[in-house]
Amino acid sequence: MTISEKYRNELMERTPIEERRDIVEKMTNNAVSEKEDKFFRILAEVVIIYAIVAIVVVVMFNWVIMFNYIPSGSMESTLMTDDVVIASRYDVGKVEDIRRYDIIVFIPPDDLDTLYIKRVIGLPGETIEVKDGQVYADGVRLDDSFTNGPQNPTGDGVYVVPEGCFFMMGDNRNKSLDSRFWDQKYVPIENFVGKARVILFPFDRIGTLDWEGGR
Repeated sequence: MTISEKYRNELMERTPIEERRDIVEKMTNNAVSEKEDKFFRILAEVVIIYAIVAIVVVVMFNWVIMFNYIPSGSMESTLMTDDVVIASRYDVGKVEDIRRYDIIVFIPPDDLDTLYIKRVIGLPGETIEVKDGQVYADGVRLDDSFTNGPQNPTGDGVYVVPEGCFFMMGDNRNKSLDSRFWDQKYVPIENFVGKARVILFPFDRIGTLDWEGGR
């Protein structure tokens, strides 16, 4: 028998029936009140936890990262159709954040309701020449080791990239709708949404997308 139970029994023996009833009622009410207080404390804690989680998720997906599904083969063999890619949102707001060969999620100037994913080839102020299956920036031949086979001459030409803009190409250059073919050929930094970082799915293709040959 606990001390509280012993005290209760002794008290019940010393008091009239009416007082005993009052005591029992008060004890019952106190027990119910304690249970209610405990329930509402737990409920409040759960609500706070869910609110914090919701805020973190909103912040993460609006300002930190984004998930991207790859619907086409324009970036093969770097990115395959049906790949799921994680991109960072926080490091594409300034021109100096972008390196050549970064893979960028962006809003194309010819289709403002769509997101594209391509590789940065031309930097602000550069003259890009696409000629005989090769790409040159200010006369210097660029790396094409990530491309999907030889490039045909479709889209050959000279492109002068305006300040604050970039020239974008897909790695599958023979099957990519990119800066070579758009009416508005250059993507302003304001249209950049994310920088592709990791292939998340399928699991057998998990890996990073950072390119060490940038700029």
